[in-house]
Amino acid sequence: MKNKIAFAGAGMIGAGLAVNAMLHGYETALYDVCDLQIVRDRIHQIMDIMLKAEAVTEEKAREALKLATYTNDLREAVEGAVLVEECLPERIDLKQSVYRQIQEITGKETLICSSTSGLFPTKLQEGALYPESILVAHPYNPSYLLPLIELCGGEQTAAESIAQAKQIWEAIGKVPVVCQKESEGFLVNKLSWGCMQAAQEAVKNGLCSVEDIDKAIMFGPGMRMAVTGQLLTISLGCEGGFLALAEKYGKPATPEDHLYAEGVDAEIANRKPEQGNTVEGVCEWRDHMFADILKLHGLL
Repeated sequence: MKNKIAFAGAGMIGAGLAVNAMLHGYETALYDVCDLQIVRDRIHQIMDIMLKAEAVTEEKAREALKLATYTNDLREAVEGAVLVEECLPERIDLKQSVYRQIQEITGKETLICSSTSGLFPTKLQEGALYPESILVAHPYNPSYLLPLIELCGGEQTAAESIAQAKQIWEAIGKVPVVCQKESEGFLVNKLSWGCMQAAQEAVKNGLCSVEDIDKAIMFGPGMRMAVTGQLLTISLGCEGGFLALAEKYGKPATPEDHLYAEGVDAEIANRKPEQGNTVEGVCEWRDHMFADILKLHGLL
């Protein structure tokens, strides 16, 4: 596999992902139309944040920065890249124009991923030379620290492109999830919006203060979700998981309950042994994680 990733657009999102790429040994090209000193300063600012957070050592940061190149020339940036992450303004005409330019240079072998959170990949593919190589790879802010990268293909995206993108993002330390259908908000913003709406309604309806709803999330469901997600968390709350939950409340298990139960079983089986790949092991790991988080909050 080629060892170069290009970033078309080097704002905080693109620059943050670029720092991840260079920290994992990838030649990293940053393209923008602005003064390149601004981009260099942004990269160094992010690396300084990582250093202060003790997420990297000085030696590793220094070596990583040697892998970065900065250019106002799109051809120079994308030539030889295995993947181009597009982080341009949310203008469909601009993105489609740049995709065509990139594919005229690289051909169909180079993946083009968009950081968009609102534009569907099927729309982004319109007019492309090789639509099968285009998909969404939506990160979460701050992109240099949060490992999530959300992948979503369009109607013409090849399954091989999704698989290859997943492999590349994993190689630079991200945790890819695949949204299998185009949907407003994809997966992650949909979850975030639901939580936001519930929190705002609680404050608006006089149930609690802003501070208390944030504490309620941070030290209750938010803590659990950060460690074991949502469906696994709920499954762990009842011996026997989702199928037992239905019985507990006097209801027959639905086809959906079987779907969730099978999914949780597969999730546990896929976990690293040190994180628990049995129910008992997951619970033990979860409790250690809770204790570590509470220590960081000064509550233990």
